[in-house]
Parts: sequence; structure tokens; C-alpha cells
Amino acid sequence: MSKIFNDNLVKALEASSDAAGICRQAMVDANDDSCRAMYSAILKDCEKHLEMLKGEIELHKQQKKWDT
Repeated sequence: MSKIFNDNLVKALEASSDAAGICRQAMVDANDDSCRAMYSAILKDCEKHLEMLKGEIELHKQQKKWDT
């Protein structure tokens, strides 16, 4: 009973997780404060998106709409 919307949630979760990891590394590699500030802001957004996605996945599980 795989549903495309569950697959999309997983893809979005993976992409957001990858983006957060890239931003964490980019903050280490950055050569100035403005770059670090930019990556920090993007990371904060990624972390917010990750929480939203995890919450939606949990909701789907509670509603018995999750099988991915």
C-alpha cells in the first residue's frame, strides 16, 4: 500500500538532512563570517524543515497511512 506522498516525505527528509550536513561542513570550511552567517541561517531552516517532516511522518503513522 505504498503511497507516493509517503515516498515524497522520505525524499524530502533525506534531501533536507543532506542539505543540513552540507551547511554544517560549509560553516567549518567558510573563509569569512558572512558565509558562516549565511550557512547558519540555511542550517536553521533545514532543521526546521526536518522537524516538520518528522512530525508529518509521525502523523501519517498515527493515521495508519504509513508503510514506507
